[in-house]
Amino acid sequence: MSGNASRALRCAAASALAGIGLSLIGAGVAVAADSYTLPFYDPTVTLSYGVDRDRRLDHQIDWTGQAWNDGDPHYGRVYDQHTGSDFPMALRSEVAAAREGTVVDTEGGFGTTQFGTFGNFVLLAHPDGNRTLYYHLASSADGGIAVSVGDSVPAGEIVGKSGCSGLCFGAHLHFEFLIWNVTGRTWAFVDPIAERRWTTWPGRVPFLASYMRESNPGTEVIKRGQTITHWVEFRNDGGRTWRNTGVGRIALATWDPPAHASPFAASDWTYPWMPTSVDVSGTAPNGIGRFTFGIRAGPPPGSYLERYNLVMLSVHWFDYERIGSFYIPITVNN
Repeated sequence: MSGNASRALRCAAASALAGIGLSLIGAGVAVAADSYTLPFYDPTVTLSYGVDRDRRLDHQIDWTGQAWNDGDPHYGRVYDQHTGSDFPMALRSEVAAAREGTVVDTEGGFGTTQFGTFGNFVLLAHPDGNRTLYYHLASSADGGIAVSVGDSVPAGEIVGKSGCSGLCFGAHLHFEFLIWNVTGRTWAFVDPIAERRWTTWPGRVPFLASYMRESNPGTEVIKRGQTITHWVEFRNDGGRTWRNTGVGRIALATWDPPAHASPFAASDWTYPWMPTSVDVSGTAPNGIGRFTFGIRAGPPPGSYLERYNLVMLSVHWFDYERIGSFYIPITVNN
């Protein structure tokens, strides 16, 4: 067994807003410092319609600054009077908190695919005073609402599942970014794309990876009781920098089943189920992160297969199934 195709069971990489003209925004626009990110895990999800930044009827301005003096929908850009960003996705896809916050309101009593005026939603309040709204969710009966009012939710945790409740044409997530309008004393929507509220610019899911290579793509042959050193490299296909300590810490962990105590754990392992964190802190998007760890031949002589995967510690953001595990064939002899 050798080569990337045989060692990486599954891998994927994509920009969540690929192909919709992000380059149209001027290069001189500074990236905002807000700690918000895309509220889902699937990097293949694309934008269908964004916020209409012109409040007048039959006048539209999309996130690129393009203006239309009409009321027609413009796919991938905007439709008239739209207050949020629409992301089409399959029914009951997982929806995640775009930032840590507190649940201030929910509704889950409408049908998952009910056509009508109102729909199911989760509303979060964030430490900076802003709010985010997750709308058109599946019903509570279908698992569409995963949180309750008053819950504290870390960034990236599941808050619900997508649906087509309310006034909806096809399953999707309607996401709104809300700020307090002091003058009007009300909540006002803004465009998170035009204002570059995403930290994961240009619109990537935060943590994603693909297998690149490793020190020995074949079978590791180890004398029983001895330890060898192995390394594996992954490309950072997500929108956030990998760290080996603190926020953004990326680690290698045992898989299938997840977080099982490995019989090959060596003295340099962080835990019996975690060989190591990424070697170098600050692996930026598109960069390559290496994970170096020992493999100790503790089990009796024989042939073994040990599987591993990447994990983002403390939050749910990593889509483990999409990344796919990789495995190391090991032969222990005397």
